[in-house]
Amino acid sequence: MNHLAVVRVFSFVALGFSVLLAVCFMVAAATGETQQLMVFAGTSISIGALGSTVILLTDKPQKRAQARDGLAVALLFWTVGAAIAAIPFIDYIGTPDFLAAFYESVSNLTTTGHSRLDPVQNPMPISIFVWRAMLHLIGAIASITIAASVFSGLNLGGPGVHRNRFFSETEGSFFDPIGRIIRVSTALILSSSLVLAAILLSLGLAPRDALAGAVSAITTGMVDPLGFDVAPQAGPLHSIALWLGLVLGTLGLIAVDGAGQGRVRSVLVDPETLAWIGSLTLIAMLAFLAGLPLIESIGWATTSLATSGIALTDPQQFSRLPIVLVLFPVLIGGSALSAAGGFKLARLIVLSRRVALEFAQLGYRGSMKHFAFRRRRQSDRTVMSVWVYLVGYIVACTLGTLLLSAAGLSFDDAILAGIGSLSNAGHILAGMNAELHGVAQFCVILGMILGRLEVIALLPALNPSFWQR
Repeated sequence: MNHLAVVRVFSFVALGFSVLLAVCFMVAAATGETQQLMVFAGTSISIGALGSTVILLTDKPQKRAQARDGLAVALLFWTVGAAIAAIPFIDYIGTPDFLAAFYESVSNLTTTGHSRLDPVQNPMPISIFVWRAMLHLIGAIASITIAASVFSGLNLGGPGVHRNRFFSETEGSFFDPIGRIIRVSTALILSSSLVLAAILLSLGLAPRDALAGAVSAITTGMVDPLGFDVAPQAGPLHSIALWLGLVLGTLGLIAVDGAGQGRVRSVLVDPETLAWIGSLTLIAMLAFLAGLPLIESIGWATTSLATSGIALTDPQQFSRLPIVLVLFPVLIGGSALSAAGGFKLARLIVLSRRVALEFAQLGYRGSMKHFAFRRRRQSDRTVMSVWVYLVGYIVACTLGTLLLSAAGLSFDDAILAGIGSLSNAGHILAGMNAELHGVAQFCVILGMILGRLEVIALLPALNPSFWQR
């Protein structure tokens, strides 16, 4: 492994955290939040100084970085980066409980959005609220960047699933082309969030509510912890605006980039778009049969597939849905290049086409047939990789549920916490009756990080020979 390259790249990541902490420092100064002012200032200066020192004292590595070095940076981002982001939450919680602060940090950074704290009993300062929004934004950017580069380079979860026009390995360092993905994903996510926030402001929402709604929809998270239980305030137009934001967030980089380039038709016929439409239709029909009105069924299906849970209609109606139906859409999730969690639509397409091919060959066992995904012919290796991912995902869900049950949670709460954390679906976690403490809290943290590593990436990370090659 190229340790120098990993350390230098993560030092730049630390500088990015320092800049965002400085922004929240200015917010705290503008709103007169003296206590948060000192926390953000001290953390920003410390992290910025440490990152700058490492960069200045190390030379650019001569050894070529590879995909496994990118995986190392991803692991550091979701763990050490989350630890850095947890510092402001320690003061907000009011007790020296780093695990609770780390939970808040991981939940926001992974765009899960669930909070163990009650913002009614423990009012959230504006600067902390903005910090939550910023963690959602950089978490979404990191999720897309890691999927489009690291997972693509390692061919994790099926060759071709994460391929895109923004990344191709060069003869130089693996990190060289990643800057382009970061710039593109940052521009698309920020511009989409700003446009949606402006629309919500024009509908009469307060700036805080407009920020929370826009960022939550585009990042498929939940900035405001109360967003799961509060219906849109500005009527149907508010719901429609959030619905469109969730669609963009669910379909991810490919769809947003295509729409931005005027290739709307190619976006509409993209395999993941068609799979999303099919999944949305099926889930909405099931919700309708379970007793939800048709419009509410479509809205609930959209926000559940996005693994966001942001309320598009009156959330009180959702209590009638059975737990199996509630969990089904978050297990599917969104596009492979999006911030949505779940199994991912691309893998669902690959498995569905392979199953259809097997049925077509039942009467002609000697025939040779193949299938394509985005005009690329897929081999048996692709299918095997996706099957391995599916098995890994199921095993992770099962083990998570067992560990949480052993930690004292009821079966319903354990399965909600296990699948909700692994799918980065905060509204599923919010549906638990139990409070998370100790071992259960740690298991959910691990599940949220594992969900962002897309489960299968943990296997090479645990293999010493992978880092020694």
